[in-house]
Amino acid sequence: MTIVYLKEKFPPPPFDEEVQQIHYFRDLYDGNHENIFPRAQELAKETQVTRFIRKPRKAYLRKTVEKTAQHHYVIVNFSSVIAELPADLINRSLGNISADTEKDKQLLDFVQQVAKTSKINQKIWAAVVQHQVDGGVAYRIRRDAKGTWFEWKPADMYYEHDDDLGADIPWVEERGDEKFLRVERQRLEENKLIIKQLVFKMDSDMVKEEMDIQDYAQKFGIEVPADQELEGITELMCGYIPNDETLLTPRGRSGLRNIDGIQEEINWTITRDSIVFEKHGKPKLAIPSRLWESVAGQNKTYYGERFVRNADLEVVSYDEKNGAVPMYITWDAKIEHSFKHVERLIQKMLSVSKTSAQATGMDTENGGRSAIAILYEWIQSVIKAEAIQDKFDTAIKEAFRKCIILENALGGTAFKDVEPVVEWADMLPKAESEKDEEEIKKFEGGVQSLETTIRNLHPDWSEEAILAEVEKIMEEKAVDSYSPSFNQPPKTRVGDEE
Repeated sequence: MTIVYLKEKFPPPPFDEEVQQIHYFRDLYDGNHENIFPRAQELAKETQVTRFIRKPRKAYLRKTVEKTAQHHYVIVNFSSVIAELPADLINRSLGNISADTEKDKQLLDFVQQVAKTSKINQKIWAAVVQHQVDGGVAYRIRRDAKGTWFEWKPADMYYEHDDDLGADIPWVEERGDEKFLRVERQRLEENKLIIKQLVFKMDSDMVKEEMDIQDYAQKFGIEVPADQELEGITELMCGYIPNDETLLTPRGRSGLRNIDGIQEEINWTITRDSIVFEKHGKPKLAIPSRLWESVAGQNKTYYGERFVRNADLEVVSYDEKNGAVPMYITWDAKIEHSFKHVERLIQKMLSVSKTSAQATGMDTENGGRSAIAILYEWIQSVIKAEAIQDKFDTAIKEAFRKCIILENALGGTAFKDVEPVVEWADMLPKAESEKDEEEIKKFEGGVQSLETTIRNLHPDWSEEAILAEVEKIMEEKAVDSYSPSFNQPPKTRVGDEE
């Protein structure tokens, strides 16, 4: 039922193959294509430059000086764009998070504290990107000196038990020359949740023996949470969000699948063009043979060797009778078809990954367009991002609800076990005039209150300012209407005139 680490390689089966895939797609996203693409690896062997590109500047320059390379592998990494675009849209649309109550101020304050400590708005972008690259992302509920909160974890740090009654959160720690496997194990047993901390010694990727967790903490002077048994809790204080899961891949699939071959072909086509330009693109100076012989003979006299430098030709004489003068030879290459090939490959990559060309900057159309027109051009990317947003909406609500459960168990509170309200705005920006027009139409059509309309038109206003504006508008409408409360008819006298 639980996962066995002792005397096994880490990661353990059946997660080892999945972790290999995760590392593959991380290299694809990060642009470390020399680690995964054969043609990049072959070119890297020839030049030994690619592997130093992402090192500090001094190391790269020093290596370049030591061994000059003629070419390098060119990477135009559209994979990163495909993974980051949904994160950009979701990050922009995430709004306020509050408790689903107007009376329980303590619960409202607690939800705000969880949102602040968890840094949801700051970390949602990274979580969505990791979700797309790895094929899933996990979260874990925590309670420490900062309060109760939750954190995002990558997919290779969440291993569920095969009976669905537990999960492990493993990670490797390096202490000097030693490696240790740390595991937080959560397990449901007999109407309670048991949380245990485990540690194992490692030799390379092999797990050797288990250690006492307190001895480990004392040896390296670190704090380790104590084991816990939480009575009455019937769910794990962690969870997992798969991406594009199927019945055969319930833990999800990477959003970068099926595009790696196209990405390699794009890189190689551009690299090949770069190599051709490097060899033939530079102008070459052609000089008459008699002139070359004359200059080379002078250098032989002066320096003992026949050669011609560029500086030797800055001032030269020429044959007035034959008109023999130096000239530059330039290369007129026809590479339009190569550029079109790259464009077609990019279009296919975007199509396979359900990404709008306009969203990646591939659209060259100029001119102003309405928000509705832009929406239809971005519709493919928006639909994809909305599906991911729904999963994160559910996960965030679940994480907050679990935080409430943990706080009730350990903090002595009695909060109502409810999900919070997560506000999501439009993913695409709108012109102020279009936004104002839409809000006014909703109010005039009777499907939206005046207070909501003012709040949407002025999101930066305080509650006091919004209520004051509502009252002012209502008073003005009452004055303009024929209401006996505000407009009285002119006074008259009834009876005999004097």
